[in-house]
Amino acid sequence: MASYRERLTADLDRWIAAGLAPAGSREAMLAMVAQPRRTDAATALVMIGALLVGAAIIALVAANWDGLPRLARFGLLIAAFLGAAGGATLFGARGRPNTANALLALAAALYAAAIGLTGQIFDIAGDPKTAAMGAGLAAGLLALVGRSSGAGIAALVLIGFGDFAAPTSGWLLLAGLATVVAARAWRSIPLAHGAGVAVIVGLAATQMTFFPDHGRDGLQEKALVASALLALAAFAARWLRGQEESGAGVLYGWWVWGALWAFAAAGLSGEDLRLVHRGLWLLIAGGVIALGRHDRHALVTAAGVAALIGAVAAVMFDLGLDLIYAAAVFGLAALAALVAGWILRRRSAP
Repeated sequence: MASYRERLTADLDRWIAAGLAPAGSREAMLAMVAQPRRTDAATALVMIGALLVGAAIIALVAANWDGLPRLARFGLLIAAFLGAAGGATLFGARGRPNTANALLALAAALYAAAIGLTGQIFDIAGDPKTAAMGAGLAAGLLALVGRSSGAGIAALVLIGFGDFAAPTSGWLLLAGLATVVAARAWRSIPLAHGAGVAVIVGLAATQMTFFPDHGRDGLQEKALVASALLALAAFAARWLRGQEESGAGVLYGWWVWGALWAFAAAGLSGEDLRLVHRGLWLLIAGGVIALGRHDRHALVTAAGVAALIGAVAAVMFDLGLDLIYAAAVFGLAALAALVAGWILRRRSAP
């Protein structure tokens, strides 16, 4: 999807050509719109090179880990963490946010590794859940201090590990919601991706823990509630996307995927109202495809297409069709779609 500046540039050119806006104001108007930051090839190569150097050092240390004294191992962990955090501070002060972001993410990973390896070095028994949650909290603090999307995503992963190491406590859902706020405040697309997935997984895990299970009917109810909540969240994100909120489009796409996945899961068990579920599934999938095309949102359109394929497959499975018949049906549907697309393209061609 084109950025706001790119769309404004195209609109200004049309307005100037139509005589609706003065040509002399074009550059001044564009200068008032912030240019989105893009990672060029040189920056990407430098970041990849830094990660490969770090991987080489880690492999070298791991190969000689058993031969190092305990205090030397502990000193290496502390030095690596301080070096990554200090480097992030230095590059951030020099106006190199991408490098600082990568180093903060590395510092978060090193801190998590240090917790486990320190227990191994000094033979200290610990709780894996507490260790992962503590590392996730530290990564979150690093993300806040350095406004780092990399450290924020590392925090979500670590908190997720801690949440699933024992009966889920809902921390991943809370962390995902907090990350949504951070992604909006920092206008971070990568952080929005992480937040969108974390909310979906955290909501599903929280439902399984905090709400009593009543067999298949209970699972269906939980899936339908999760689908409704994610659908509401998706429409809220869609509205924010219309207000030019950075990252809202990413959340919109992910939560549509989550809502469709939860609705599909509601009909995988039990026989009650299966026909109604399949009909609604097909109807919703078609509506999502139309919505994605209307909003020009590829992720939403793809979610609708995937849901439609899943609904058709479920119907064929219910009818007892084997794989040969299923392949034939999908082949005919694909052929019909290709022919229809070709006809529409021919009609729209000048």
